[in-house]
Amino acid sequence: MQATIAGAKKIRADPVKHKLPLRPSHLHAFWCVALRTGTYDDLLFAVLLSCCFYACHRSGELVWKNQKELQDWRKVVKRASLHFSDGRAGYRLPYHKADRFYRGTDILFTRQDVADPVTLLQEYTTRRDARHGGKTALFLCEDGTIPTRSWFDGKFFTLLDRQFGGHSARAGGATFYASLGLTEDIIQALGRHGLPRHGRTTFGAILPFGQSCNWLLCVSGSILDFWLLAYIFYTTTIPHTQH
Repeated sequence: MQATIAGAKKIRADPVKHKLPLRPSHLHAFWCVALRTGTYDDLLFAVLLSCCFYACHRSGELVWKNQKELQDWRKVVKRASLHFSDGRAGYRLPYHKADRFYRGTDILFTRQDVADPVTLLQEYTTRRDARHGGKTALFLCEDGTIPTRSWFDGKFFTLLDRQFGGHSARAGGATFYASLGLTEDIIQALGRHGLPRHGRTTFGAILPFGQSCNWLLCVSGSILDFWLLAYIFYTTTIPHTQH
């Protein structure tokens, strides 16, 4: 019954208007803005955009909606979940649209050649902790508030026109991984399109182009081979209950 209702909503939904995907050069441009201005908020935006791109995030997973009644602390990435290890960075995403029961997803980044999310997160965290200390949220503006969609758009459209939008980073990440030869199934797993119903998941971002690897992807009990130059770490663990 739930599947039928969900399908009916999609059939009757408004036509989809696709925005152009971001490219690595766009990430670099926003990183250059942060370097030039040296401001905290420009650095924060460069970090958010890099994370959205390489983790195929929906922008709404990292920023709050403008309407206060729709802002939910359960969906906020926590500072305590951020970790750095062996040249990688990761944090826990408490919720996404395919995770209706708030099991959560562990996001893991490896280093990249353009707008490296590991380096950006390290630099941002140093400045964030110096300014905001032990506040709960990982991503905070200079004034201590959680970035909203209007704040995100205000930064985003300083360099880009309306051919791009909030989902352009997610689409750009998917396009980037497709250019490396990843299959559609793997890219959908990266974008968390319907994760396994049991337990929570962990995945790693793709290695920079030119680095070799020999990992396999395990999804819901089946093993999928994927091409050289890719790295994904994706496991299912014990179900996570929110309190």
